[in-house]
Amino acid sequence: MYQNKVFSTARLDVYSVTTDMAEAFQSFLLRNKERLAPFEPLRGDDYYELENIRQRIQMMMEDEKNQRGISFMITEKDSSTIIGNINFSNFVMGVFQACHLGFSVDGKMEGKGVMFEALTDAMQYIKTRYGLHRVMANHLVTNKRSSKLLKRLGFVREGYAESYLKINGEWQDHILNAYVFEDH
Repeated sequence: MYQNKVFSTARLDVYSVTTDMAEAFQSFLLRNKERLAPFEPLRGDDYYELENIRQRIQMMMEDEKNQRGISFMITEKDSSTIIGNINFSNFVMGVFQACHLGFSVDGKMEGKGVMFEALTDAMQYIKTRYGLHRVMANHLVTNKRSSKLLKRLGFVREGYAESYLKINGEWQDHILNAYVFEDH
């Protein structure tokens, strides 16, 4: 277990990322490498090397320190095995007060409500902690699971972007979604 717990839910502990999670995060990435490949940019073998993971975690910690984003790791209660991660990135303050959301869950936990449970509280955390007004989350047209999850969380489809991101080596269309905190 880790010492930087941000919140807990009925089944989960959610932590802000720190370098002591590098090995557990590496295990998560390797376990889910093939399953997540169709939804992510092409990754070379060096992406999964422990030292590179530590460097990326350091950048995530810098983003949190400088209020440019925050990254969470998810475990089951009283476990140190990472079963998911959430990234709120590209914070823009001022008149926009918005960020982007990305997430992934372990294949063994998919379809069990883990990400819904974690994101429900994570969304409230970033609203309260950072005063954000809008969270944007985009997904591949073919990613029905993410579409369903975002709708369940209250995200609204705002558009369709052709050739939006280069995913798995090809420019792919995406559905653009946003959640607006109405009372903010």
